[in-house]
Amino acid sequence: MAKSRLLRVEERREQKRLLFSLVGIIALILFLAFFGLKILVGFSVLVMRIKGAGPSPTPTQSILIAPILDPQPEATNSGSLTITGTGTGGTALILYLNDTEAKKMALPDDGTFSIPLTLKDGTNTLSAKITDDKGNISNLSNVISVTVKKAAPILQVDQPTDGSTVTSDQNTITVNGKAEENTTVTVNGRLAIVSSIDGSFRLTYGLSEGDNVLRIIATDSAGNQTTIDRKVTYKKL
Repeated sequence: MAKSRLLRVEERREQKRLLFSLVGIIALILFLAFFGLKILVGFSVLVMRIKGAGPSPTPTQSILIAPILDPQPEATNSGSLTITGTGTGGTALILYLNDTEAKKMALPDDGTFSIPLTLKDGTNTLSAKITDDKGNISNLSNVISVTVKKAAPILQVDQPTDGSTVTSDQNTITVNGKAEENTTVTVNGRLAIVSSIDGSFRLTYGLSEGDNVLRIIATDSAGNQTTIDRKVTYKKL
């Protein structure tokens, strides 16, 4: 009898343990169902913060578009020139003359600019960049080359000689001579052919009976001119 009583007591204890275990499992399941996702998300955020600790990343630099300089004449006889073009509004333009900073100015909202400059005799190169208040700077703009030439071009007229007389049944004469490289030559407005090799030129010109004045003009790329007049008298046979 005593043994049987002890056995029943042990069975009741075992049943209580099983009941407590079952209740605990159910409670754990309910806890995870309601709070498990939040805990998992919070833990993930914590891990990411720990991994992300350290110096802040350097801000990404802005990419500035290079300004554009408007075309200019290749040559000029004036040392004064106004440089125009377009950049990015709200930035600053740096204009370079012969690779040296010549001007810095804030650009308006539309990005246009107009800058008067004084050029030196000879070849001048012009270029520009833009920069912002964060220190970003663009690539170099297009490069423009302008030659300042103030001297008149060399002109030599070999034929006809001044004051000469032509007596013939043909009223044409040949005007020839030499001119400076990269010049155009006209005879009373008519364009003569100029050799690219030695600068020699020639033109067949028709004379009127009597006195004729031939005005030969050489014009260089900068607009400088040299003028020579030849007086020729034509007598028809």
